[in-house]
Amino acid sequence: MLTVWRGLLADPARPPWATGLLHRLRSAEEPPSEGTEPARAGLFGKFPEARGRLLGMLHGCATAEAFVRGSTAATARTTAVLSVVESLVHAHAEWRTSGDADPVSAALRGQQRWLHSRGLAWQDCVPHRPDETEPRGWLAADERMRTAGEGDAVTLTALARIAAGERPGSPEEPGNGAGSAGAVPLGAAAALWAADAHSALVLGERIAALTHGGPDGHRPAGVLAAVLFAVLRGEDLESGSEAALGLLPHDRPCEQPAEAVRLARFRPAGLVPSRRNLEAAADGNTGSGALAVALRAALGCSGDFTGALRVASDHGGDTAASTMLCGQLLGALHGPEVLGSGPHRAPSVAPLLERVTTEAASEFGPRPETPPQWTNHPPGRSPEEGAEQPERAEERGHEPAGEDWQSRFVQCVRGCAAGEALGGAVTAETWREIRDRYGSEGIREYVPAGYPSGRIGSETQLLLFTLEGVVRAGVAGRSGESPRVPTRQVQHACQRWLHTQHLSWARAAGEFLSTTPEPDGWLVEQRALFQTRTPGRTMMRTLIAFAKGQREMGDPETPETDSDGSTALLRAVPAALWSAEDAETFHVAAELAALTHGHRDVRLSTGMLAVLIARLLRGASLSEGITAALEELDEHPEGGTVRAGVGAALELAESGVVPPERVENTLGAGFKAVEALGIGLYSALSAHGDFATGLRIAVNHSGNSSVCGAVSGGLLALSAPETVGEHWFLELELREAVERMATDAAREFGPAPPDTPEWFERYPAS
Repeated sequence: MLTVWRGLLADPARPPWATGLLHRLRSAEEPPSEGTEPARAGLFGKFPEARGRLLGMLHGCATAEAFVRGSTAATARTTAVLSVVESLVHAHAEWRTSGDADPVSAALRGQQRWLHSRGLAWQDCVPHRPDETEPRGWLAADERMRTAGEGDAVTLTALARIAAGERPGSPEEPGNGAGSAGAVPLGAAAALWAADAHSALVLGERIAALTHGGPDGHRPAGVLAAVLFAVLRGEDLESGSEAALGLLPHDRPCEQPAEAVRLARFRPAGLVPSRRNLEAAADGNTGSGALAVALRAALGCSGDFTGALRVASDHGGDTAASTMLCGQLLGALHGPEVLGSGPHRAPSVAPLLERVTTEAASEFGPRPETPPQWTNHPPGRSPEEGAEQPERAEERGHEPAGEDWQSRFVQCVRGCAAGEALGGAVTAETWREIRDRYGSEGIREYVPAGYPSGRIGSETQLLLFTLEGVVRAGVAGRSGESPRVPTRQVQHACQRWLHTQHLSWARAAGEFLSTTPEPDGWLVEQRALFQTRTPGRTMMRTLIAFAKGQREMGDPETPETDSDGSTALLRAVPAALWSAEDAETFHVAAELAALTHGHRDVRLSTGMLAVLIARLLRGASLSEGITAALEELDEHPEGGTVRAGVGAALELAESGVVPPERVENTLGAGFKAVEALGIGLYSALSAHGDFATGLRIAVNHSGNSSVCGAVSGGLLALSAPETVGEHWFLELELREAVERMATDAAREFGPAPPDTPEWFERYPAS
């Protein structure tokens, strides 16, 4: 049972019930200290269950929006809610430490950061502010905030006008007369800040009135805040709703939600409101009507999350808003466990929801930190997983932590190098040529070409430099620079590798020459790396063009080449270190591949391989890792070619070892990333856990044996380490450099990264 639980902790896609239990256990570990004043204890100090309820509220909102839009990635409105919650959490820390913070202004800043995530330049999202030239906070920089779907049109227009200099709205001085429902879900954030239900109602109204000036646009947001204030503290939904509605002045009622609660109270048991019932009692296009629909659905189907969402989305109004509100209410009522009652897949923003919940639980808990942990934490780690807390390292997703995990990563890198060294001797040769030269079974051992005989090639050279770049990005994160993805450091590392290909640093450095007059770090000092081993043409052409200033640094949105070659595929190995979350691992790997290879199949193949390697590092089997990687690939609709290639590899592996001609006819020659990934998977699976067999299958065919051998070697070294013969490494060229770079990478992303002057000299933060 302990092993299963640890596996769930390591799984970013863990089922909702496990996430809820995790947050309940964490709450139980953090009781209020003896003598804690009620105001000091905060929401999560006095009500430990609130942590799971908050997570349920956020998950319910995201799942509901994804439900009504038909895609786990379509959660654009939920990210607005998330931005406001995060801003209030951070504003509370400012108030606690300086005594000065305005939650309404903080909510506006959160919405402006959300607007930036819609693709607008930051200067177009805010009035000129010399103190904030770019959006602050980790959430604004996270690529997963750029979810699919449309934001609320009224909100977008109002925020654009505020950015142009117009005054934000308030209930007393509205900026417009909008009574639509787009801002109502934002009221949920007020339930965290407020000291009582009435304060929650007032703050919820003011947050919504920033963009929606009509009473039907902002008043129901206050009602929602007051309802959630009660529900987060353990009250039932019906009594919490009645109490919230009772707080409204008699001259400012919220009639449609009040009628919904009255009808729900007198409903016959088991009666679910129909579309006709809903539309007769509420105008779902207004905020009041959307909240009424949500309350009617949540109260009528309290124990059936899926059924409630279906009811809330079955009317002619703003179905996205009403369904999200329903999800917030039921999620807060039951916690994330309620999501397990239906066929729901975790929304793509799920890791962000958990991280914001963790920050909120710390800030509004009995012992908030000064300064809060989120102000400076390493990349790929949640705030509670910083370098100062090695005892919590197992929660980063690398299980087990410490030397066991680190040795597996070193084994993976060595396996990649061994696979390339075996295949390098026959790369680009046909199967007939290989057979004529080495016999009917093809090449089986390293070809002596000096001492040692396992001669590495350009793929391993570049793998080492990519690892170095990722390590230096990790060091930068620990020093406060916090790169979102390690692309710039890896680009710099690639230019250092280009220098080893007989180009002076002045000709190879490009824009890095101005800040680094000489190539730095220890890796470029290894003179044995200054060997040209037939690097790929696209790689050389792209890096040289960057050095000359003819190309920008590549990224998926504006790739510098459309090459679908396999040379970038091994960047998946360093990317697997960056994050414990599959979605982020996939994204980072795709970004690294796009530095030189912009074709979508290369990016998606590299992303999938990175997720697979990350899962294997955490102890998953090869089949389990492939399943998880395919699930992540499914989040990318354009991944049909990659999925087809992987599917063909899995089908071929069911036939066992087949003739090389059939491998080539089915999977290709390995020159394309999709082909090399397929051949690597096929050889690893068909070898049935034998390292040497898998390596020989991977390289004995027509085509790019180097990359195919490297992919297979890395996978088999992780999935079948007990079968790896030590002679593969004893005869490996630059074995000490390979092992040192891999070990240092594992140490940097391990539970206690080194913090010495020697380390920072070896890996400068650039």
